[in-house]
Amino acid sequence: MISLARLGVYLNDEPGDQEALAFAGLVARIGRPASIHCIHVRGLEDPVALPPPDPQALQQRVAAALPAELGGRVEIHVSEATGLQEMLRTARHGDLDMIVVGRRLPHDQLGVGAAFYRLARKTPCDVLVVPAGAVPHLSRLLVLMDGSAHSRMALEKALFVARASGERPQVLVQSIYSVGYGYQYTGMSLEEATRQREALTRKQIEECIADVDTSGVDFEIVYTCSLDTAAAAHDLASARNMDAIVIGSRGATLPAIALLGATTERVLLNAPMPVLVVKRKGETFRFLDAVLEGLQAPG
Repeated sequence: MISLARLGVYLNDEPGDQEALAFAGLVARIGRPASIHCIHVRGLEDPVALPPPDPQALQQRVAAALPAELGGRVEIHVSEATGLQEMLRTARHGDLDMIVVGRRLPHDQLGVGAAFYRLARKTPCDVLVVPAGAVPHLSRLLVLMDGSAHSRMALEKALFVARASGERPQVLVQSIYSVGYGYQYTGMSLEEATRQREALTRKQIEECIADVDTSGVDFEIVYTCSLDTAAAAHDLASARNMDAIVIGSRGATLPAIALLGATTERVLLNAPMPVLVVKRKGETFRFLDAVLEGLQAPG
């Protein structure tokens, strides 16, 4: 059961704030959440220099950006705390299903893009990271799949969002594989090794999604041979004019959860379009509780 009952949007007076609000409004139309928490957090990208905004001014700004029909479901919170830790704390305590946050474009991130990777790694729910300038559409989605349970979960979330977008839904699955350097010792040519690897990948993906309902969606699977997963994903998303990239987080054990994955990190840090990181809700609670406890410890 896919739920978007509790949606959070985080503002930090940096490029991407307006886009985050626009996408939050779009997600709200799709998921019809019971509550939307708009939280202002200072100091995520740049050091805190200005006082927190006036709550009334923030209320007006948010009301102007979100759909009017959302009405009283919008709750505005002006946080006096700063940085990533406050975002994690409020996501945990608010039991959010998805958070939306804006960011600079990769060329303008000045080394702070890693903050969004840390957010996606530690938060206990889905994260939609929206770059400045992104147009609020979520009907054409590229899903990265490797045959894992988490990538299947990402596909199911993408199908739900695309169908509910109100536009012509399209979901494009990309499975990226590579050929190891040792293929020559098997007596195969590079072409033969590539065909063999693609056949194995096709079998894995087809088995993974065999019972997934793709009806009502323009659905396609693309198999790509590449040593650079992130670049291959960005290239296909740009070439096919996709609205966002969807990728599942990985790991069910505490050490694995702590490492969201090198692939997800590269896709998220350098994507010129929105990236939705899909997580099994609550999977990182133990890890996040340990992080927050350590941050609150004296000394």
